Amino acid sequence: MHRQDDASGKFLYPAIAAFLALSALLGLAVLPRLAPGGHSLVGKPGPDIVLPVAANGDAGARMQLRDLQGQAVILDFWASWCGPCAVQAPILERISRRYEKKGLVVLGINVDDPPAVASQYAARKGLTYPILVDDERNASAHYGIDKLPTLVVLDKEGKVAAYLTAIVDEASLDEIIAQVL
Repeated sequence: MHRQDDASGKFLYPAIAAFLALSALLGLAVLPRLAPGGHSLVGKPGPDIVLPVAANGDAGARMQLRDLQGQAVILDFWASWCGPCAVQAPILERISRRYEKKGLVVLGINVDDPPAVASQYAARKGLTYPILVDDERNASAHYGIDKLPTLVVLDKEGKVAAYLTAIVDEASLDEIIAQVL
């Protein structure tokens, strides 16, 4: 009988550990969607940033966030090596096309690639919204970016309305955009 108890323990404890690990991962994936206002920047003016354009704009130009005042803005912080970012990109493309005539601007901000890589990635993914490069990581620092992808939604007054990490589904983004347009 002692052998049977040892055998069940060998399977029970790893199963419990696996269940707890999966629960923790699920919590990390779901919590950002449930609490879009959980970051310290929410409700405050978004820091102004100036970044070079890598794709879908004038080559060599620089975009300044302050110039978009009066429009709602989504800042998408991403990198080409980030799997979840690749999943998020087509969602943002659809959102960008759906709301651009209603006053929404989507800006992809690459945090880790040279401009040529960011531009090639955008072309391969069929992205039409401006792709900027945070080559000195100033924008990332100002917005406290420590996870990818991170979406920062700014209202028409330039205040941070939502700060979302991980993949955000299209329906959730639609709800947030409805509040800022």
